[in-house]
Amino acid sequence: MTVETTDTTGRGLTADGLALTASAAISAAMGMVGWVLAARLLPPTDVGDASAFVSGFLLVAGIAELGLGPAVLRWLPRAGVHRRRLLTRGYLAVLAGSLVASTVFVLVPAGAEVARRLPAGLALFLPAAVGWTVFQFQASVLTGLGQARWVPVENGAFSVLRLGLLGVLAPVAGALGLVLSWVVPTVLAVVVVSLAVFRRARPDDRAPGGLPDRREVVRLLAPTYPATLCVVALYNLVPLIVLYRFGPATNAVFFVVWTAINAVDVAATSFVNPLVVRLSTEPTEPTEPTEPGRVRALVVNAAGRLVLVFAPALLAGVLLARVLLGMFGHAYTEGADLLRILLVAQLPRLVVIVGVAVHLAAGRGLGVALLQAATAAGAVGLAAMMPSEFSFGAGMVVVQTVLAVIVLLHLRARR
Repeated sequence: MTVETTDTTGRGLTADGLALTASAAISAAMGMVGWVLAARLLPPTDVGDASAFVSGFLLVAGIAELGLGPAVLRWLPRAGVHRRRLLTRGYLAVLAGSLVASTVFVLVPAGAEVARRLPAGLALFLPAAVGWTVFQFQASVLTGLGQARWVPVENGAFSVLRLGLLGVLAPVAGALGLVLSWVVPTVLAVVVVSLAVFRRARPDDRAPGGLPDRREVVRLLAPTYPATLCVVALYNLVPLIVLYRFGPATNAVFFVVWTAINAVDVAATSFVNPLVVRLSTEPTEPTEPTEPGRVRALVVNAAGRLVLVFAPALLAGVLLARVLLGMFGHAYTEGADLLRILLVAQLPRLVVIVGVAVHLAAGRGLGVALLQAATAAGAVGLAAMMPSEFSFGAGMVVVQTVLAVIVLLHLRARR
């Protein structure tokens, strides 16, 4: 694997965006296949124990990445000859964060109970959490280096190996085998990709570049890390609220629908990440020359292609909602209307995602935090107050539409 920067313009932006979208789709589809296979191979108690363990280290990874994944999308293209030093600092920070977070998790009684559900669970949790934190960080590293096309390759290889190990280990080792089918491919992927990145990510001598100073680090990470936590809450807290309010039967349907919506959200966010990389290379000082309208053209081009790719997919989801949910069983078709209205809410959400990308590329961490926090707060508040799941979906349409209008007005004001 050769890792060196490329110019992500025009068709390159779309190609990288599609590569990252494909990666998100591969992860979502293969993840669902994995859980279906686990349900076929193991009793429900083993699946429950393993899913709790997996949810635990996924939660730790979301917290322990420290918001550095989005940050390197801005900093790596600007690092120039300091690229390896920036990568070293980023990897060390992520490793330290994951070690601390995973240790705290297993020391807390609730976390220790999750880990102890598996044989050697306490010993296994640390490599699982640390490995997954670095694994997800590497997707941003590859994108920041202009090598987004390798992200779906990494995720595809990981998914295939995970399913193969699951089929071999689960019948023999039960819940432990299911967890090992996650951990072993994760550690292998981290080692292989990290070695490739550090061996091949040569300093860019064409541009001196520089490392972000302390002020820029604080200015970007202080708001964006809470924004990352808001996204973690958005994806994981809402189903827990629905479970508490409406019971497990209703939440089973809601969880499937919400997982599908989150997959769409991750894919759309991945699509615009190359825009962050490209905008980060644009001049930021008034004394630096820049072609008039170039930044605006990049944003408009990326936004137009985002809509062109995702709007037809969302429309197809609306039309086929009942058929898609019927794949999980007849009982799940009750969530068809909820799926339809949440897919409608994703249309204005596309505008919000572009707004987040522009703020991130400009180093405006507060703008990123406000948009992500507003989305998470809206979803959590609606889940806690609305009388039904459908009214929750209608509320999400309103929240995302209001945020989209705010983003459009802000972008127009900054032209």
